[in-house]
Amino acid sequence: MRAALVTALGEPPSPAEVEPPSAPPGEVVVSVEAVALNPLDLSVGGGTFYGGHPPLPYAPGCEAAGRLDDGSLAYLFGAGRGTALPGFLAESVSVPADLPLRLPDGVDPTLAAAIGIAGVAGWVPVAWRAQVTPHDRVLVLGATGTVGRVAMQAARTLGAATVVGASRTAADGVVGLDEIGDALGDEGFTVCIDPLWGEPLAAALAFAAPGARIVHVGQSAGPEAPLRSADVRGKQLRILGHSNFALGAEDRNRAYLELLEHVRAGRIELDIERYRLDDIAAAWERQRAPGRPKVVVTLR
Repeated sequence: MRAALVTALGEPPSPAEVEPPSAPPGEVVVSVEAVALNPLDLSVGGGTFYGGHPPLPYAPGCEAAGRLDDGSLAYLFGAGRGTALPGFLAESVSVPADLPLRLPDGVDPTLAAAIGIAGVAGWVPVAWRAQVTPHDRVLVLGATGTVGRVAMQAARTLGAATVVGASRTAADGVVGLDEIGDALGDEGFTVCIDPLWGEPLAAALAFAAPGARIVHVGQSAGPEAPLRSADVRGKQLRILGHSNFALGAEDRNRAYLELLEHVRAGRIELDIERYRLDDIAAAWERQRAPGRPKVVVTLR
């Protein structure tokens, strides 16, 4: 069968022929249809992930959608796949029997793979951590990324009074980081969804309303942020953290299914860019680009 393999750290994966898996007791074989790429995959493949990498060569891919023996579609994530163990970028994989999350009939496999890691990272901070209501004015930093785009739509879906997206990259419907104050007006934000950290968040806190909730999701602008005491202490701000990896399997699956329901109903949309397995190197490089669509590799 075919797979994509990382053979050297820092280099993109390439198509290869590998032995098909056989399921040991307690595992099932899944026919993989689509694998979403994420910054995590590039970090692992580049040798910069704090948790290391699977033994070389390995198939990357931390999440996927595939078919079980009965033909039903399932979402795959977890058990160290793509970080400590080989990932899902292969035509078939053997996984623990309790790992696949069965999905409703009629779900597009590409969409099922696309909404997982990035989608949950956009949905949970808004709906669960900040618990956005119609009384909130929401600022989303990093709004041109998939996490930011999902977070903006999630806030609108929950009825937020105002939703402002800001980014370092120009895009329609998104303001520059230096335009946040003008976009929010005098009242400021009551919720900030932050995939950036670093200087952008520190600057944005000047526009926080008293008691605002900041949900920190990622550090694409840097691992340290020079927050001013006058902003955090003086405004009584609440800074909350979110990591998908901190969610238990039950909560993660529940969040995924909540988001899937909104996506199927058209309340939240994703811009997806599809690549075939033969084009994995191009897909890998595309994943590096800022403001890109969600990159998904299809295998069927």
